[in-house]
Amino acid sequence: MNKKILIVEDEEEVLMLLADSLKRLNFTIETSANGKDAIKKIDTFAPDLILLDIMLPEMNGLEVLKWVKKNKPDIFVMLATAKKEIEDLQSGYALEADYYVTKPYTIEEILKGINIMFSFRESHLN
Repeated sequence: MNKKILIVEDEEEVLMLLADSLKRLNFTIETSANGKDAIKKIDTFAPDLILLDIMLPEMNGLEVLKWVKKNKPDIFVMLATAKKEIEDLQSGYALEADYYVTKPYTIEEILKGINIMFSFRESHLN
C-alpha cells in the first residue's frame, strides 16, 4: 500500500523539493504552508505521516503536533525544523513527536526517519 505523507512547510523551495523527492519514491504527497490549513488537510487527506516544520504562520508546528496527538494519535509526526536548541528538541518530544530532524537536512535523513517509523509500526503489527 502506498503511504501518504502531509508535508507542512512554509518555505516554498523546501516544500517543493521534499514533495518532488518523496513523490519519486512512490509516496502519495499533500502539502500545506501553514498550521491551520494543515489541520484541515489532516482530516481530508488522512496521512500516515506528517512532516512538520515548527515555525509556521497562523498556527505553529508544536500546536499542530499537540492537536494531532490528541485527535489523530495513530499518525506519525516528524518534526523537520531549523529549531536546534535542546529545549526545542525536548518540547517536541514532550508533545510526543515521533522523530526530529534539524535543518539543513538531507532527503536521506528524512527517509531514514520515515523508514524507522513505518518499520516500527509494521514490527508491532506482527
